[in-house]
Amino acid sequence: MFHIDVYRALAIEQQLFELSTASEQEHIITSVLKQSAVLPCRAVLLITDPEQVMWYKITDFGQSPLSVGKSLITKDSRISVAYYSFDHGYSPAKWDLQIDDVRLADAARYQCHVVERNGQISARSNVKLVVEDVTVHIQPSDVLVSVGDKTEFSCNFTGQYRVRRNKVTWLKDGKPLLSDASHMTISTELPNATVAVLQILASRSTDSGSYRCTDGYHVQSKEVKLYLRDGNLHQSIQSLSSSNSTNIFSSFRTVFLLYTVSFLICFFFK
Repeated sequence: MFHIDVYRALAIEQQLFELSTASEQEHIITSVLKQSAVLPCRAVLLITDPEQVMWYKITDFGQSPLSVGKSLITKDSRISVAYYSFDHGYSPAKWDLQIDDVRLADAARYQCHVVERNGQISARSNVKLVVEDVTVHIQPSDVLVSVGDKTEFSCNFTGQYRVRRNKVTWLKDGKPLLSDASHMTISTELPNATVAVLQILASRSTDSGSYRCTDGYHVQSKEVKLYLRDGNLHQSIQSLSSSNSTNIFSSFRTVFLLYTVSFLICFFFK
C-alpha cells in the first residue's frame, strides 16, 4: 500500500512537472493604444476537466488577481473574460482575457492558472502583452470636390513602434484601395514618422466615400469623407444666378427709359 501511494505521488509529481514545462513557453501578444487585446489561456489545453480558471497580472509586487472563472475580481471595466466552446463542451473551452481601450500601463505579463476538478493537477500559461506607442493622424478630415478635381489625403504614423512604408494600406469604405491611373500612393519614412499620401488625380463619382489608412495589421486612422459636388445642381445655381442678373439689368433699363421719356415730355410741353 505504501509503495502504491509513493508511485501515485511520483506519477502526479511527474505529470505536474510535464505540465509546468509545457506551460513555461511565453506567448507574446502585440497591441497598440486604444485598441483591444485578446490574451489566450493555453493552459486549458493541458487540463481535460478544469474546475477553476484564474487570470493574474504579474507585476513587480507579485500577482494581482483579475478573475476567477467567469467572475471578475478587478474593478477595471475594460477587462472581461470571454468563455466559449465551439462544440458544446466536448473539447476544452476557451477562457480568453480581453482588454479594451489598451493603455501603456497594460503592458505586462499575464498568467492563466487552471485547476483540475480533483484539485491535484494544475497548469499555468503565461502571456506577455506588448503595447506599442503609435498614433496615426489623417488630414484633411473631410473634402468637397468637383468631378475631375485633384485632391489628396495624408497620414502621419508616429511613436516608438515604427510603421514601415511598404506596410501602409489605404482603405475605401473598409476595402483595400489599389493604385491605378487615377489613384497614386506615396509613403516615406522620416526620422520620427512615416508619412503616407493618397493622391486622387481626377475625382470620379465612384471616389465618393470614406477613407482611412492602416499599417496592415492593427494600427488605423479615423475615417474621413470625400464628397462630390452635384454638377447639375451647380449648373442650375449658375443658370439661376445668371438669369437673376439679366432680369435685374432689364428692370433697371426699363426704369431708365421710362424716366427719360417722362423728362422729354415735360421738357417739350412745358
